[in-house]
Parts: sequence; structure tokens; C-alpha cells
Amino acid sequence: MSTPGSAWVALAATDDLPIDPAPVATATAGIAEFATVALPYKPLSEDEAIYYAGQFAGAAGILLRSGYITDGLLGHLPALRIVAVHGAGVDPVDVGACTRRGIWVTNTPGANANAVAELTLGLMLSLIRGIPHSAHGATVERSWDEARTLGGELRGRTLGVLGIGRIGTEVGRLGRAFGMHVIAYDPLLEAPAIVERGAEAVELAELFARADVLSLHAPGIDDTRHLIAEDSLRRMKPGALLVNCARGSLIDERALAAALGSGHLAGAALDVLEGEPPDPASPLYDAPNVIITPHMAGSTTECLRAIAETAAHDIARVLTGETPLHSVNEPVLAGQ
Repeated sequence: MSTPGSAWVALAATDDLPIDPAPVATATAGIAEFATVALPYKPLSEDEAIYYAGQFAGAAGILLRSGYITDGLLGHLPALRIVAVHGAGVDPVDVGACTRRGIWVTNTPGANANAVAELTLGLMLSLIRGIPHSAHGATVERSWDEARTLGGELRGRTLGVLGIGRIGTEVGRLGRAFGMHVIAYDPLLEAPAIVERGAEAVELAELFARADVLSLHAPGIDDTRHLIAEDSLRRMKPGALLVNCARGSLIDERALAAALGSGHLAGAALDVLEGEPPDPASPLYDAPNVIITPHMAGSTTECLRAIAETAAHDIARVLTGETPLHSVNEPVLAGQ
């Protein structure tokens, strides 16, 4: 770990949620030193916030992969000039508080698109072919039963994409490569823009009704919380599949567990849950035909390198008096 000097950058990371230090070292060379702070990925108590404020003391930038940046924590960090989020979603950061305090918030849009899209398709294939439950489970139990592993194919089915930004667009492209018909809903885009991204534009209700496989790629904000709930699940096709590699807050987990338990949905694959670390009492653990992975969609060597490089370059720009390239706010800067 580097020893912080007069200007330093904190890498908020843990062993489970690492940051590739090589691109950070390259981007910040001659500008600032850096050190890792093992910020836990959970809301902090008041005493914990004071402790971690001490760990971040004097930091001009935070490259955030683990943990939450709250107004209470920011109040102890007067030197902080930028929080660069390691990924696209900025929901772990109180962006409003950063804006009021003159702190830039940036993200890394698109840097993880390929990795997330590949896992999304992998989860679709795992569900429709019954790979983890029927095929793998039976075989390791020394049961060689080809009939038990009868599954389906993606070709000819309708892929519904909820949110067709960079990741959703790549998921649609991969789906078309498998012979799927892609439909999409995105409230931020007009129909012609959705068509340009390779999908048929539909309204939300039609997306639910027509999708054989529904893939979620929306942000975790107030307007999208529990977008997938009892009513929307009821409107989905009997036997449909659901994949979520976006944010756990999009889904009402109890409603999804009920839809799986009743057989209305044939399966669900979730790389994210509403609580992370998840509640061990979540009803999804006992639901049938569910695959749960530990928020690993963006965890590839290539992806971590690209994300760290993008985030670190924005930190370097701010520390040298430039405007970051991927800001999500317009902070109230001194003198304005």
C-alpha cells in the first residue's frame, strides 16, 4: 500500500471487492499517491463513520468500490474533491450532499458493458438449459439421466430488455446473435432511438406481456424500486424467465419468490439482491428454479482494469484543475 503524502487518493475496496491498482498508479503518477481503505459494504453507524473518516483524512479523492458515501461521512472530509464510483450505478453515494459540498461525483458508463452482458446471456442459457440444477446437480450425484436435463433454446424466443443503455444494447446484440427477437422499453429514449439500438420499441405493459426472457438493466433509483412486483409479475407470460444483473432494488423479492413457487415464472437468475450482503432469510433462497450469483457481473480482469482506468483518469483531471469526463453532478465549487 502506498503511503499517503500531501495529496492522496483513497481506494475504497476490500478483498471481495478489489480495485486494480495498476491503472490507478499510471493515471495518478506525479499527481497524488494512493492507499487502500477497507471500507465495508454496509451502512455505517455513527461511531464507524467517525472511524472511517479518520482513515480517509486528507484524501482529495475516493475511488469507491465498497461502501457508502453519506452526508455524515462527508462532513468529516473537508479535503475531498471527487468521489469516483467504480461502476455505472451511483446509488451508494449521496450525490446531493456531494453537490452541496462542492465534490464531483463520477461513474464509468460502459466500462463494464461487455462483462455484464456476457454474464446476462450466460444466466439465460443456464436457466433455459437447467445447467446448475438439473444437469450439473444430477451428474455430480452420479445420476446420468439425459431426460432429466431436457431444456429449451433461446432461438426464436422474445427477449425483453428493460433499460436499453450501453449494457442493455449489448445484451440485445448478443440475444440477436442467438436468434432471439429483441423488444425494449426505456422511458429515457424515444422509439426511433430504441430501434437504432436494434430492438423493437414497446411500452412497459407490452414488454411484460410479450417477453419470454425479461432482462433488467435499469438504475436503482426511487422511481424503479420494486418495478418488478406482484402486479408486473402477474402480467408476465406463464413460463417466462427473469434475469437481473442491474440492481436488487428493482425486484420485490417476496413477490418474485411467490411467482416462482406457484410456477407462474419458470425461473429467475439474479446477480444482485435488494440487500448486499443479502438477508439470509430472503425467501428467494428457498424458491425453486432460481440462480443467485454474488454481484459478479462486472468482476472480470478486463472489466476491472477498464473501470479503474476510467475512474482514475477522472480523479487525475479533478486534482489537476480540469473537469471530469464522466460527472453525474454539477457541484457548487468554491467562488461560485
